Amino acid sequence: MWLYFLLIFAILAWGAHLGWRWKQTREFAPQLLALRQQSGELPPGIDEKEFTDLYLRAEGPRAATYIYVCAALLTLGLAPLIAVFNMIWDTFWQLSGTSPVFERGTLIHTFSTFLAFMGVTVLLLAAALRRYYTLTPPNLRQVIRNLKEAYS
Repeated sequence: MWLYFLLIFAILAWGAHLGWRWKQTREFAPQLLALRQQSGELPPGIDEKEFTDLYLRAEGPRAATYIYVCAALLTLGLAPLIAVFNMIWDTFWQLSGTSPVFERGTLIHTFSTFLAFMGVTVLLLAAALRRYYTLTPPNLRQVIRNLKEAYS
């Protein structure tokens, strides 16, 4: 049980670190805007809030956030997933006439539990990857090019 609490603490610490990275990225955006404007790469009339939002979309730790959300969902969802799987397994075990082959704790039960968890993991990761690549924003170079065109 203490191992599960340690895992929860690790997930929370990872989330705090990720939040700190997002905060750092947000704080760096105005500095980058000032540097790019001083070098003449960007025109001086660009709104700082607009640039910060675009910079966060382009350079924020999106991939790490998706990985974190998937890991947190799998960590926190493992116990409920196993409980639901065991309830379904027990129903089918009762329907099979309580055959000792399909009792909980047998090799077939353990392997089926593993396959069910891996199936849920693959589905979650497929959904996350689809969303990640569907919503991929432009990179910083494209953002700067678009801002130059809009403010020139």
